[in-house]
Formats: sequence, C-alpha cells, structure tokens
Amino acid sequence: MKTKRVFDGQRGVITSIFVASIFVNLLVLTAPLYMLQLFARVMASGSLPTLLALTTGAAIALVFFFLFDVIRQRLVARLGSRLEARLSPAVLQALISGALPAALRSAEPIRDIQDLRGFVTSPVFIALLDAPWSILFIALIFVFSPILGLVAVAGLAVLLTLGVLSEMMARKPGETAEEAARETNAAVEEMMLNAEIIHAMGKTNAQIGRWRGRAFTAILFGTLVTDRVALMTSLAKATRMGLQIAVLGVGVVLVINNQLTPGLMIASSILLGRAAAPVEQSIAGWRALLKARSAVARLNLLLAHAETEGARMELPDPDGRLSVEGATVVLPGRQDPLLMDITLTLQPGHALGLIGPSGAGKTTFARALVGLQPLVRGHVRIDDAALTDWDPEQIGRHIGFLPQQVELFRGTIAENIAMMDPGAKPSDVVAAAKRARVHELILALPGGYNAEVGPRGSYLSAGQRQRIGLARAFFGDRKLIVLDEPNANLDPEGEEALASAIEAACARGAIVVVVTHRLNLLRRVSHAALLQDGRIARFGEARQIIEAATQPLSRHQGDPGQDPKVTPLAPRRAARQGHGADSTAAEGAPS
Repeated sequence: MKTKRVFDGQRGVITSIFVASIFVNLLVLTAPLYMLQLFARVMASGSLPTLLALTTGAAIALVFFFLFDVIRQRLVARLGSRLEARLSPAVLQALISGALPAALRSAEPIRDIQDLRGFVTSPVFIALLDAPWSILFIALIFVFSPILGLVAVAGLAVLLTLGVLSEMMARKPGETAEEAARETNAAVEEMMLNAEIIHAMGKTNAQIGRWRGRAFTAILFGTLVTDRVALMTSLAKATRMGLQIAVLGVGVVLVINNQLTPGLMIASSILLGRAAAPVEQSIAGWRALLKARSAVARLNLLLAHAETEGARMELPDPDGRLSVEGATVVLPGRQDPLLMDITLTLQPGHALGLIGPSGAGKTTFARALVGLQPLVRGHVRIDDAALTDWDPEQIGRHIGFLPQQVELFRGTIAENIAMMDPGAKPSDVVAAAKRARVHELILALPGGYNAEVGPRGSYLSAGQRQRIGLARAFFGDRKLIVLDEPNANLDPEGEEALASAIEAACARGAIVVVVTHRLNLLRRVSHAALLQDGRIARFGEARQIIEAATQPLSRHQGDPGQDPKVTPLAPRRAARQGHGADSTAAEGAPS
C-alpha cells in the first residue's frame, strides 16, 4: 500500500500554479522591453504614434499580467485550503484511532497543517516559485551585454551564498526553538488542565517557574534565529542595491564607449532587480520556510504511521456475544505484559464485574474490549468476528464506553448524550437518559436537556458528569457496554440508579462489563473476574466469588453501615490456592 504524502492529490493545482507563473514572469518583461523600445524607436524618431502604439501594447500586457497574477494568487490560496481540507480529517482520524506512536499523539499536527497553509499562501512561497526565472532574466542580460551579465551573475552568486549561509546559521537554533515552543505549549495545556489543584495547593509559582525554563529556551533560540536571518536579510538588501548600482555604473561606461545603448542599460537594471527580488524575499522568509519544511517532515512521518485501510464490508448487526481469546498487551518500553493470555466468554444478557488490585490491568482490559488498546497477541471477538475485522463506524454504534475520567464536550446535555451527533433524535436522547436512570436528574437542572455543560463539563459536578457519561454509554443500540469505575463519584442514590441501569441493560440482551470493587454492584452482576498481575486469577459466577471475597470479613472488625470494597489477597496466598476455576483470591475490606 502506497504511503500518503502531504502533497498527494494536488498535482493539478500545483501544475496550474506553475503555468500561471510562466505567464506572470514572461509578462514581467513588459517594462524592460517597453523601456528598450522607447529609447530605440521613439526617442530616435520622435514619433508619437509609435509611442501610442507601444504604450497601448504595454497596457494590454499589464492587464494580462494582472489577470494571471490574480489567478496565481487564487490558485495558491486554493492549494492551501485543499491541503488543510484534505490533511486535517486524515490527521484527526489517525490521532483518534490510536494507531500512532505515543510521540505523535498530540494536537501539534493540526498546528503543522495551519503553519503549512500559512506558508503556502505567503509571499515567500510566491518568491520561491519566481526564483527559477532569475536564470532567464540573467540570460537576457547576457544577451544585452556579456559584461553586465557577468556582473549580474556575480551579484546573484553572492545572494545565493547569503541564502545558504542563512539556512546553515538558522537550521539548528530553529529546530531547537520549535521543539522548545512545542514543550512550552504542552506545559501550558497541562497547567490549564490542572489549574484548580495548582492554585489550591499553592504551586502556581513553581509551575510558572517550570514553564519559564522551557519558554526561555524557546525565546532565546527564537531570538537567535531572528537575529541571524535579519542579518542575512539586511546583507541581501544591501547586496541587491549595490548590485543595481554596479550594473548602472558599468552600463554607463559601456554607453560612453558606444558598447551599449541607454535603453539596454536601463532594461538590464530592471531585469536584474526582478532576478534578485525572489532570492532576497526567500532569505527574508527563511524562518517561515524552515517551519514549513519541518511541518511537512512531521506530517509525512505521521501519514506514514497512520493506517490507511480501504472501506470494509459491513457485517450483519451483532447479537452481542463476546469472547476474549488469549488477549495479551505489552506496552512499548516495557518487557512485562500488562495483560497475559486473558480468555473468557460472555453471552448476551451477562454482566461481568472486574475486580483486582491497582495495576492489575483492569483499565487496560476494559480499553482492549472496546478496541482502544491494541493486542500483541489474541483477539477480542464479537459474534465470532475479531474486533479489528469490524468496520469501526459500524461496531462503534453497538459499543458503549464510560472511561474513568469522564470528559464532556462544550455544548448541551442532550448533545453530549448523543456524542454531538446533529442527526440524533431527541426521543433517542431521552431514551438513553431513562436507561441510565438520569432523566429526572437532568430535568431538575436549569434548562434540562438544553443546559450547557461548559468547557469539559465544568458547569456540572463530578457525579453529574459521570451520570451524563453513563447516559452517553447507553445511547443507541448498544450490545456491549464497558464501564470503568462508573460509581467513583456517585452517591448512594446514584449508585443504586447505576445498578438498576445495568440490570435493565442486561435484560434487553446487552453485555455489561463493569470495573468496580463495590459489593453493591457485584451483587447485581451475573459474573465476576479477579485480575491479578495481568492474569485472570478467578472467573465465574459473581455469587461464588462474592462469597469467597467476603469470608475474611467475618474475621475482621468492619463497619456494617458501609458497603465494603473487594480487595484481592496477596499473590503468595493466591498461588497457594491455585489459579483454577475453584480457587479464591479475594479479601474484603471496609470502604
């Protein structure tokens, strides 16, 4: 499969831009040719009709110059728009799909696309298009006078040398400044996400100091790049002006010696200015060119890593049978697997409670069930078809997921329940809220379903956000619903509503997998599994596992008024009891 590149599919627009540039640069010759004819014909003959004819021809040529230049500018603008319109969806899809390495999973590629579009529509890009035409203009000067041609070549060589020096001087500090700027922006995003805890714990100055160190590096090297490019730009301007003076001075000597006409001298000066202008502008915009080049390199790397798969055939809508076969997860940089040979089967209507100590792999397993965590070995199957064989859009309509950290979009409660789908029916939104037992809670809020949740759901409490996220997981025809610590922020009333929602979902034929330690929820599920060190230490009917888990409670003094948490035993005890279907490895503890 051919790897996508940034400029793939833009050949027609780029070709049109080059064709327009041909006409623009040919019509640039209007002024020097007009000047040449004035000295050669009009001033020699004094013919006003000739002057009128030449002026009319020049005016027509300028009209065409204007038209072709406008066309080129618009084509360049269209190229920038097409690049952003084509690349942004592909980049977003790659970022959301999780198919990229961790180093590429950020919002920076979107900024790279915007930087690339800004460069394409800038005067620097136009100057680069015009730069090859400098050779033609220098060749014409050679035709007029070989001596002036040699002067022009020497001056242009100096300008090109300044351009190369500018690139060499700005490359390393420019890369360092860009990297530091990205780290600075990432630090600011982290500070904004954790602004409340930073302020509450009195670490504002410490965090600003941490940010200042990165920002100082970006500022220092950015200033260094600016200074070096400015130095080269000023030298280029002085060189161009000196070059035109040199051409005029040498031209006057040639005119005095009758080796050149005044018209050819002035025409050579105009052509030299036109030949040197693109090189000078390129030097002035060298930093923008460096940023654009880095952006293209990063985008090409991202597109190379992104999986570009063709459209998949849709399978029949699933009944909801779930089977996990030898699921193994190993993260990059780690030798020990997070999950090892997880195997289990659930039928429609089953509910599975996942328990285990911190770091046992519960969240990783939950993410693997919904396709967010790739497996190095094994399969997650729905209706005997591996999750990776389903069309993501199709199977996604039948999977509900509630992560530990519930994030809401800026919008209304109804929009968040429908995952911002503009085609969602209000009746389906209300039905999902009722399934999640949050309909009355929503109606009690000011504005009801039309209430704004604010940025990241900040207008709602943590418990309210979690229950809205639960309704989102129940929206539509969900056959598999995975809930990761869904009762972490719920009060007893909310926890009871959650348990009722799980029972109702199972009654409709859905499979519910819930990560929890609360016995109140474990008593309402049909199956339970104990994860320990990335393996299933015990799997079976929830009743049996609850009995084994709560036996130690009779030997300890507990608070009968609280719902206990299930906490696994130490690994050595689990090893003594074995890992078979009848082994037990759970111990209760008060919450």
